[in-house]
Amino acid sequence: MKDNRLKYISLAVLLATTVSGCGAFSSLDEVIPDNSKKYRKADTMPPLDVPPDLSTIRINDDIVGNQNNTATYSEFEEAANNPLASKYNIAAETKPALSGEGSKRHLIVPGDREAIWAQILDFWAQKNVSVVRKDIRIGLMDTDQMSDGYAYRIRMERGDTSKTSSIYVGEVTGENNAQKDEAMLRQLADFLGVIYQQQQVKAQAVQQSQPKVASAVSAQLVDENGDQKALLVNQDFSDVWNRVGRVLDSKGFAVEDRDRSRGTYFVRYLDPMNKEQEESGFFSGLAFWKDDVEKSPKEFYYIKLISDADKTKVVVLDAKEKRTSSETAVRLLTLMQEQLSQ
Repeated sequence: MKDNRLKYISLAVLLATTVSGCGAFSSLDEVIPDNSKKYRKADTMPPLDVPPDLSTIRINDDIVGNQNNTATYSEFEEAANNPLASKYNIAAETKPALSGEGSKRHLIVPGDREAIWAQILDFWAQKNVSVVRKDIRIGLMDTDQMSDGYAYRIRMERGDTSKTSSIYVGEVTGENNAQKDEAMLRQLADFLGVIYQQQQVKAQAVQQSQPKVASAVSAQLVDENGDQKALLVNQDFSDVWNRVGRVLDSKGFAVEDRDRSRGTYFVRYLDPMNKEQEESGFFSGLAFWKDDVEKSPKEFYYIKLISDADKTKVVVLDAKEKRTSSETAVRLLTLMQEQLSQ
């Protein structure tokens, strides 16, 4: 009996729970309504508008990181066989160059933006074509109608670098004729190419008119009789005299006297490798110069230049004007060799 009673009680509890659960779901719909029917009736939104100068293909390319590999074969061909290159012999990386194709066809011009703008105005003036509107701030220039009723619009944009500009040619109203635009773009390229070539010639002429820096010459240490060393320079006396003077001044030598007629520089040189000179250097500096030679003769030397046709020999003499083969004298000649060979 007890078991039957327990069964009835369990069944009653189960029925009560089921009824209460249905009431709970009814209240849940009030909190979170079922919008599935409305969703099925919703209209599809139109696709996003893409700007005319930006295609979906380009967007996808940019996303996957292939924007650096979108150059077409014609662009590579144009870069390799640009008509300006063979006609004006201008380096590819600096010459005015045609690039792109179709609506992206343009002219890349190196140089100052304002100067290029002025050159384009000169181009139209030379063709007797009036410019009716122009604004360098936005880079637009419109011409009057030609004899065939076609009016050109020049659009100048900044190039990939601050030193280049991109020039586009089209029709004012946007009704472009590809053949006419290409022909006019090439005429403009030809005009700017001539100007660029003339500028290059002028720049080379100015560079050639500048004083030339002395080029490196052959300077060799040679052995002479009596174990004497000499420096043989493959340059005439006048040039070597001037260059030796500059070397002595730049290296901090104390040039006490110079006599071009004798080809001698009388210098004071404290050899950093000579400890005896280094120790006496401070005290010898306190004496008057006329007494210095007698007190410290090892600190003074004559650097003598001897002319030998188109060559010049440099030797070192001591304070008594005698050839010396001391270690300091050899170091002096070695220093001269290093400087005169540069």
